[in-house]
Amino acid sequence: MARVFVVDDEPDMVDLLATILKADGFEVDTDTDGRSALARLLAKPPDLVLLDLMMPDLDGMELLKLLRLDPKCTSVPVLVVSARTGHQDQLGTLQLGANAYICKPFSPRELVRQVRQLLAAHQGDTCA
Repeated sequence: MARVFVVDDEPDMVDLLATILKADGFEVDTDTDGRSALARLLAKPPDLVLLDLMMPDLDGMELLKLLRLDPKCTSVPVLVVSARTGHQDQLGTLQLGANAYICKPFSPRELVRQVRQLLAAHQGDTCA
């Protein structure tokens, strides 16, 4: 069973994402704080990260940059799930190493499809 780590500062969004993923058979870890999420991600890299961009303290862009600097996490797929709909935001995260981008609000079916697609594409990668 694949382990997905959800990082979003909105507890309701974390609960929604976790519920959708668990219903589809994924193991889910969550965090609502970028700094503590980074420490947990580096300590035990998941199979995939769902990442919000707009968070206080350590935002999603900075978290993504720091995640990609760690050799254990360079190949962990990152799916950005953000309310930012601008082309520059999407392009910027992809340039920093995100694998895909979904805008809020999103379709649960599309979210699961993207997660499964990213996991399948990175099935042979190892990160620990």
